[in-house]
Amino acid sequence: MNWANPNILLFLILIPIFFVILFFIHKIRYRQLRKFCDDNLVDFFNSSFSGFYYNLRTFLIILVFAFIVIALARPQWDKEVRIVDQHGQDIVFVVDVSKSMDANDISPTRLERAKNHINLFLDELKGDRVGIVGFAGKSVVLCPLTTDYAALKFIISSLNSETITAYGTNIGSALQSASELFNKETNAKTIILLSDGEDLEQEGVNIAKKFATQGVVIYSLGIGSPEGSPLLLVNEKGQKEYAKDDKGNVIVTKLDVSTLMNLANETNGKFYLISSDYSEIYEVLKKIDTNEKSKYSSTQLSRYKEQYHYFVIIALIFLLLESFIFFKVKETKI
Repeated sequence: MNWANPNILLFLILIPIFFVILFFIHKIRYRQLRKFCDDNLVDFFNSSFSGFYYNLRTFLIILVFAFIVIALARPQWDKEVRIVDQHGQDIVFVVDVSKSMDANDISPTRLERAKNHINLFLDELKGDRVGIVGFAGKSVVLCPLTTDYAALKFIISSLNSETITAYGTNIGSALQSASELFNKETNAKTIILLSDGEDLEQEGVNIAKKFATQGVVIYSLGIGSPEGSPLLLVNEKGQKEYAKDDKGNVIVTKLDVSTLMNLANETNGKFYLISSDYSEIYEVLKKIDTNEKSKYSSTQLSRYKEQYHYFVIIALIFLLLESFIFFKVKETKI
C-alpha cells in the first residue's frame, strides 16, 4: 500500500488520547454526581441511562474520525498503467546575434529587445516544442527542439554578440539550420526570425522559397529602426569607438524591412515591426494557435489507484449508525 499524504496519519495518535480524556471525564462527572446526590438519586438517574449504548456511540464517533484521517492520507494500491500522448507544434526561434544587434536605436539594444520578446513568447506556450538557432556570419543550433522552457530561457539569457565569432550576417544559413530541426511528420513547422534584416550573404529569400513547398512558415520580427544607428564597438585597447568602413566613414546599421518582409511572404507568413507593448507577439501566437497539433511523444505512466473513497464510505456508514443509537433507554416517571 502507498500513501499520498502519509503525514496525515499522525492524527491517529489522537485516538488513544481521546479515550483517556473520555475516561477521566466520566470519572469526574460520576464523582461530582456522588458528591451532590445520594445513592437513590444516582440509581434513579442510571435507570434511564445505558452506559453500553453511550460507550458504543462514542466508539463509533472515534471510528468515524479514524477512517476520515485514513481517507485524507489517500491510501493507494493496485497499480494502473496509462499512456499519455503529448501534442504540440514545433517552433524554432532564429536569433540574429551579429554585431549590428548591439545597436541601441531600440532600447536597450536590438539584441536585448529580441531576448525579451522570446521570453514573453515562451511564457505563453503550453506543450509546444521549441528550438533556438543563433546566427551571424554562420549559424549554430543553440538548442534542439525541447519543452524545457526553463533551459531555453537560460540559453536566451546568455546570448550576446560574441556568441558566434564569425562576422557577418547569413540569414539563409540560419533558416536552413532551423528547418533541419523539424521532424518530417510534423504538421506545423514555424520559424520565428528576430533580426534587423541585414543579410550580407543574400541567401535568405532563396531558402525561404524552398520552404513554401515544405510546409515551413516564417514569421519575421524586425528589430531596429529604418533610420538606423551607428554601431559602437570596443577596440583592441578597450576603448569605445564607432564602427567604420574601409573609407573611414561611420557605419550606420539600418533595419532592412524589405528583406524581412520578403522572407515571410515567401512562406505565407507575416512580417512584424517590434513594438514597446509586444503586441506582435500575441498576433503571432493567435496565428500559430490555429495550426494542427502533432503527437510528438507517448509516455507510459504507472501509478497506484486512489482508494480513499472506500474509507469515506465506511466513515459515513458508522456516522449513520451512530445517529440511530440512543443511550437514554426509557422514560422514567416520578
